[in-house]
Amino acid sequence: MSLLRRFSRAESGQALIEAAIVAPALVLLIVGTIDLGRFAEFDTKLAASARAGAQFGAQSLVNAANTTGMQTAATNEASGAGFSATATNYCQCPGSSSTVTCTAGACAGSHRLLYVSVTVSGTFKPIFKYFSGENSTHSHTAVLEVGQ
Repeated sequence: MSLLRRFSRAESGQALIEAAIVAPALVLLIVGTIDLGRFAEFDTKLAASARAGAQFGAQSLVNAANTTGMQTAATNEASGAGFSATATNYCQCPGSSSTVTCTAGACAGSHRLLYVSVTVSGTFKPIFKYFSGENSTHSHTAVLEVGQ
């Protein structure tokens, strides 16, 4: 019985055992915080890229027709982050949410509104595969009215 009492009162090595228990949780917390910051940067870059492509297209009627230019502006803003961009343009009549053909007279009694839409998507790759174990694909869309 004296041997058991001696071990229960011994404190040598206690700090090492506590550190061994707490260290994995601290590492997971640090890696999670880093991944959260990386995702915030990724998402911000994704939104900024979509906005840059739409801003290029909204500058003029000529740029609105240049979908390749809008896609290039969006991917250049991403600066090599592996994003892909798609760009479209469409017309609507004032006060309506449905699209119409972009021809003269498409909106009876009023002018048509021309819009450009750029969608940028990319895949986020976390440092640590948390629950799903997969990379996740995200996208942002920016829509702007073209000044006429």
